[in-house]
Amino acid sequence: MRFGIYATTSLLAGAGLVGYTYYTRQQFYPTVIYLVTSKVSVMVLCNVAFVMTVLFGQVFKRIFLGTLRDAELEMLYDHARFAIAETCFTLSVFREEMSLRVLGLFTILLFLKTFHWLCQWRGEHIEQSEVVSRITHVRLVLLMALLAAVDMVFVVVSGLQVAERGPSVLVLFGFEFLILFVTLVAVFLRYILHLIDARVEGTWTNKFTYVFYLELVTEIVKLIVYLIFFMIIFTYYGMPLHLLRDLWMSIQNLQRRIVTYFRYRRITANMNERFPSPTEDEMNETDRICIICREEMTLDSSKKLPCSHIFHLNCLRMWLQRQQVRLISSLLASISYNSL
Repeated sequence: MRFGIYATTSLLAGAGLVGYTYYTRQQFYPTVIYLVTSKVSVMVLCNVAFVMTVLFGQVFKRIFLGTLRDAELEMLYDHARFAIAETCFTLSVFREEMSLRVLGLFTILLFLKTFHWLCQWRGEHIEQSEVVSRITHVRLVLLMALLAAVDMVFVVVSGLQVAERGPSVLVLFGFEFLILFVTLVAVFLRYILHLIDARVEGTWTNKFTYVFYLELVTEIVKLIVYLIFFMIIFTYYGMPLHLLRDLWMSIQNLQRRIVTYFRYRRITANMNERFPSPTEDEMNETDRICIICREEMTLDSSKKLPCSHIFHLNCLRMWLQRQQVRLISSLLASISYNSL
């Protein structure tokens, strides 16, 4: 309601400004010159552009995503605040090139980032939901295809402009859209893995292995992109201190995933020998139902953990793939202790 009043007031103010300017100048060209040179006019028109962007985003969201969940809204506000601050710091490197064009590109970038985040979160929500309508899948795929096309257009145009005219602020936008494209491709491939898993009868135990490799490759590609961007900015604009955080976080994420992978490989190697099979008496103490898949267990298909819990071997492997980080260290410690 408040935004509706604000939007209506802003649009009326913009229309009134344009109408009054044209009425006093009587010609189109002088009207345009005044609107783009007067500071008050520029502020009013920028405010109108902001309102129009938000309204377009609302329509865009309604078409492709419908109503956002509370969790999505909360994450969206947090990410938007951080993205605005981060991009402002980055734009400080190109302060001599600041213009309305750059401000417009910044607005477009933030607008598209918003829907990239929503695509990722909606995909994760679909993975966790048991029943999802077909129209939801269609809308999400169409949104990802549209965003990917827009990303590539900006990457190609920015690259051609930089190649023709030399380094400029377009380097920033080109690399930003390239990162968005890489992330979107990873989201789409993970979504495809989910669809395959949904169509496979029973449990697809290798799904999370593919997911892990996908995330690992994504982090490697992002790190390479950040390194190239860092070197370009360092070469032409000096030390980009604001990029050190992104670069460090990318390295940390990659390192964390590699460490997690080796931990997972260590604990899943020779699982038949590492974990003993339960005895008949131990099975009788349970209800013979695996708490992961909720199906009946047999002596041949089950394994007993050091904590005395019993699972299907495949369910245990799948659970470890899901967890990857949590509890693996403690489980390794328990295994090492029991082997002494």
